[in-house]
Amino acid sequence: MKINGIDIRKYDAKQLTADVQPPSFSNSYEWLTGAALPTEFETEVQMGHLKLSIYFKGKNRNNIILAASEFMMNFTKACKLELDGYKGTYIGFITSNDYEKKNVKERYVVNIEFDGFFVDDDLSIVFDGKTSASFYKVGTRDAPCVVEVYAKKALTNYTIGGLGDDDIIVESLEAGKTVVIDAKTGLATIDGENAFDKVDLWAFPVLKSGETALTFSDTNARVTIKYTPMWI
Repeated sequence: MKINGIDIRKYDAKQLTADVQPPSFSNSYEWLTGAALPTEFETEVQMGHLKLSIYFKGKNRNNIILAASEFMMNFTKACKLELDGYKGTYIGFITSNDYEKKNVKERYVVNIEFDGFFVDDDLSIVFDGKTSASFYKVGTRDAPCVVEVYAKKALTNYTIGGLGDDDIIVESLEAGKTVVIDAKTGLATIDGENAFDKVDLWAFPVLKSGETALTFSDTNARVTIKYTPMWI
């Protein structure tokens, strides 16, 4: 098992158990008096839950407490967990923890609970000189994405449709330049500099589950879409 890329054997620890639980949610709807059918609203999917038990051993209890303390510092912010027996990475937000002494004084168990979800490695899709295309988004959660538009020739009012309710418009972009529209950071940049004056968008792009159909207004661009598959 690894936390933020660190093998927990560094702390003389090992994973005992990992109980991954999916999120609980219910459909949101309203059935008005006299209506033949209920009105259904979008269902919000919350995070899942993880119960984790970690076994520590050391020369003595003081040694174990110090190692466990260092171990717990990994959870002061959201963490990336690579669990034994599971594929992908669990993005966890700690909700509780407790220490369990064993009969042998050189042994401890730390029980930790998280809210979170699984992610896979980042994916990237390239559309070079296309006017239309489609792709299937991997994952079951909506995923914020990064859209990179490279201008093979100077672009004016270059429009991308299909990444939300409203089009994304690159109002102007010099040949050889790339504008990066990043829904993860909430930034639009060219060469690392603010480029909001070059783009027109009402919301940053978020990919929905299933098939996404795209349109592009010009063949003189190469568009790259990057995202992290996220799972319920």
